[in-house]
Parts: sequence; structure tokens; C-alpha cells
Amino acid sequence: MTTREEGAGSTSGDSRVRAPRRDLARRAAALALALAIAGVSGAARADDLQELELGKNRFEADQYADAAARFLAMLDVSAPPCDRAPASASGHCRLTDPELVARAREYAAASLIVLKRYAEADQLIEALLRDRPAYSPNPAVFPQEVIDRFTTVRGRLRQELDAVARKRAEEEQARRQQAQKEEEAQRRRIAELERLASLERVVARSSRWVAFVPFGAGQFQNGDPALGWVFAVSEAAAGVASIGLAGAVAAYANADLTAKDPTTGQTVNRSELQSRIDTATLANRIAFSAWAGITVIGIVQAQIAFVPEHATTRPRPLPKAAVAPAVAPTPGGATFGITGRF
Repeated sequence: MTTREEGAGSTSGDSRVRAPRRDLARRAAALALALAIAGVSGAARADDLQELELGKNRFEADQYADAAARFLAMLDVSAPPCDRAPASASGHCRLTDPELVARAREYAAASLIVLKRYAEADQLIEALLRDRPAYSPNPAVFPQEVIDRFTTVRGRLRQELDAVARKRAEEEQARRQQAQKEEEAQRRRIAELERLASLERVVARSSRWVAFVPFGAGQFQNGDPALGWVFAVSEAAAGVASIGLAGAVAAYANADLTAKDPTTGQTVNRSELQSRIDTATLANRIAFSAWAGITVIGIVQAQIAFVPEHATTRPRPLPKAAVAPAVAPTPGGATFGITGRF
């Protein structure tokens, strides 16, 4: 950087040799900054960037007093925002983009340092470092005096800046942890939705007529298989016993009374046969009554505990996501897009 005679005296021959190189590096860095802001910071406004460039033009032309005045005006909180100020208000409006505000503070401090207004420069450097503790000026753009001043102020605020950095690191870690928790909750929610979507609910309606069927049919329909088996086995046992005893009664009743016992040669004892018939008949009646009673109890219980419907689930395949291009004619042309099924 060259130094004007009226600002700080004459420059050395070595400084005049290095001045073009420094100016070239300064302009290259300024161009890279402008491209980065234009391409990365979506919040940067064209009016803010234009105002910053106008101030940088003064700084690069060694018009440090004018540059300082412009940059300080850009940082004046009472001035109107540059994106809403009239065109005639150039140099009297406030920057609103955080990245450009930081750059304006940097250039304002550098201008004030060259003008030997160190107290004002230190205030701007402190504000810049408190907002961005890791900020450092570009040595290819600013003279060594500016770099050294930033280093001095940073050393004076070391403890405060370290505390700010730790606090922001903790806040960032807490933010990441919260984002991770929210992402995990979202993953669980999606997994649960997929699980529910992969199951189909099937409703089976019960019939009152089935509840009148013996052998535990009503209990099985009501979803009580244990009680159904109790009625099924007990009714089957009583029924088999009743049928068997009825057969015995029939066999005794049809016995040949004239037949003789081949061993003793005696005919059938009528009184003993009648006693057997009476016993078998009684047992048959008891078995049949038991079967009938158990059957009636089972039917009544099935009707009382009747369940109108049963809901079950079964697996259902999820549809696969499909994306396809879509073209639709419009007056004077066509629209292109994509359609998807998920």
C-alpha cells in the first residue's frame, strides 16, 4: 500500500516497488470476496454490496479519510438500510447483511489505523472480534500495521474471546444434539408409519347362528379357544357315552331268551337281564342328560359372551417409489416436470 504525502509522509523506494504487487493482491482478494458473497450469501443485498464496494474503492485509492467516513456511515445503526434508502443516500445508509457488516468494520478499522485514530479503530476491532472471535484480516489486502493492531486487540480480549468461543461451541453442540434428537424422532416416526402402512386390518363379523352350534363352536368364534375345547371335549364324551349305552340297552333288549349257556346249559336269567337293561337305560339317560345340559350351557354362554366382530392384521406390501417425467402443453409452449408415487 502506498502512503500519501499529506497523510503520513513520503514512502520509501522499496514501498514504491511493492505497491503495485500489493494493489494487485488487494484487488484479487476483493474480487474473490465479491464472488464469494454473491455466490454463497443468499441474504446479501445488491445495495449493501454496492455500498461496500464504493467504500473499498476509496480505501484502495488511499483516500482513507473518505473511506473511514463511508464505512462508519454504513455501520451507523440510526441510518436507514441501504436496500430501502433512496439512490441519493449513497454513503449515508446502513448495511444489514452480517457478512458485509463484518467486512465494513474491518475496512473502517484499517482506515482509522492509517489515520492514527487508534481508539476508534480498537472499538471497531473489539466489536468485530466479539461477533466473530476467529476473524483475521487478510495480510494480502491490509498492511502489517493493521494485522498487528488486530493481534494486539485480540491479545487484550483473549479471555473474553475464549469464553465467547466456548459458549458458542457449547450452543452449537447443543443445537446439533437437538437436531440429532429431532432427526432420530423423525426416523422413528417414519418407521412407525411404515410399519402401520405395511399391516392391513381385516375385520371378520361373527354369526349368531354359529353361536347355536354345540361342541364349543360359539366359544371358538368368540375368540375363547380354551373354553371352546372344554365344551367340545365334555359334550363329545357325554355324547359318546350316551350312544354306547343306547347300544347296550338295544343289545340287552334283543337278547334270545331261549338260548342256553354252553357251560351251564341254563337259559337266560330274565330278572338279571332286566336288571342290566334298567341299569344301562338309567346310565344312558344320565349321559344324554349330561350331553344336553352341557350343550345348552355352551350355547347360552356363547350367546351371552357373543363378540360381533374380530379385527386382525396381516402383512401388506408397501408400494415402491416411482418418479417419471411429465410434460403438459400450455398456450404458446409446454411445461416440464416430474411426477412421483410414494
